[in-house]
Order: sequence, then C-alpha cells, then structure tokens
Amino acid sequence: MDDEIPAGQPAPKPKASDNPDKPRSTRHGRRLQRIREEIERNRTEGPAIPTWVLALTLVLIIAVMTALVVYS
Repeated sequence: MDDEIPAGQPAPKPKASDNPDKPRSTRHGRRLQRIREEIERNRTEGPAIPTWVLALTLVLIIAVMTALVVYS
C-alpha cells in the first residue's frame, strides 16, 4: 500500500543509480564505464603476443646481460 502514488502526482523518475549497467552522467561514472568497457575488450580480444614469447624474450635479455657482466 505504501507504493501507491497519490492521485494527481506524477510517477517518480527512475534514478541513474537504479540501473548499474547504465553509465552515470557524472565524471566519475563515465570513467568507471570506460574502465568496464576496456576490461571487457581485453577479456574478449586476448593478448596480441603469447605470454610464453614474452617470458622467453625476458629470459634471453637477462641471460645476455649476465653474460656481458661475467665475461667482460
């Protein structure tokens, strides 16, 4: 009974905070929305270079630097 709107009163407008999927119009809300969209893109696209290639490259760089220090 408390949810009834009195006669002659317009229905209350829904707030932006009522829908978590809808971006808020504040600066903070727009920033959060951009972050959510970037995370979603990163999850769906995947990495451009496989992780094992990056790890192998790092190991080779460290090995070369170590060899330069040891043998110089």
